[in-house]
Amino acid sequence: MATMEKIIAQQDVYHVFQPVMRLADRSVLGYEALIRSNAVSTPDLLFKAAAEQNRLFELDVLSITSAIAAYFASPKRRESGEYLFLNVFPSSLANEAFPRFVEKTLREHKACARRIVFEINESKSQADSWDDARFVRNLQWLRELDCLVAFDDVGEGAITLRKIVEISPDFIKLDRFFGQNLFASEKKQKMLKFFADYCKDEAMLILEGIEELDDLLKAQHLGVTLGQGFLLSRPRHLAELFEENEVAT
Repeated sequence: MATMEKIIAQQDVYHVFQPVMRLADRSVLGYEALIRSNAVSTPDLLFKAAAEQNRLFELDVLSITSAIAAYFASPKRRESGEYLFLNVFPSSLANEAFPRFVEKTLREHKACARRIVFEINESKSQADSWDDARFVRNLQWLRELDCLVAFDDVGEGAITLRKIVEISPDFIKLDRFFGQNLFASEKKQKMLKFFADYCKDEAMLILEGIEELDDLLKAQHLGVTLGQGFLLSRPRHLAELFEENEVAT
């Protein structure tokens, strides 16, 4: 496997994009950018190598920069109103260089800032970063730029109910665990109803991992309005996604 230094220097990454959809009519709210590399077989191995080689911040910077450039390259997408969800590690948000990098990246896309959602990864190994003063400051600074904030994989890792109340994210993305076999699990249904009720006035709730029609219908019945998963659309290259949308319309 290539070293992270080489991957970053050669910018050997690209993105596929998965829609976040309104369940009622299957219209698109936005797209999550998912990083890939020709040098590494899976994203998990890519992030593992970056962490081991102390290159996680640099990988996040490269990923965010390239995703924004690709997504907003088209005038049609710049004017669409759809959101772009960008994954970021808590430790990257807590990095002192994070604001400078974001300012530079958004310089050409300032008008689109309110459509950019920084989706904070919930990795358990990064739990300490949530209490870092720079993390809190930089999060507030992002909001002053009009960017939005999402909590990713809620229910899986480091995010507590207390953090949800304290930080009040714009989006809460429930881990795919809750979306899979939802129809058959009363316990999952109770948890989903709790979050759906909470999010009515506090945030936009997105259920991940929707793969079966029965689970989708149950989620809608419980009050979930937004979802993501293979049943709705698999991650694809931007050109494929927008070709698909044009055919559908």
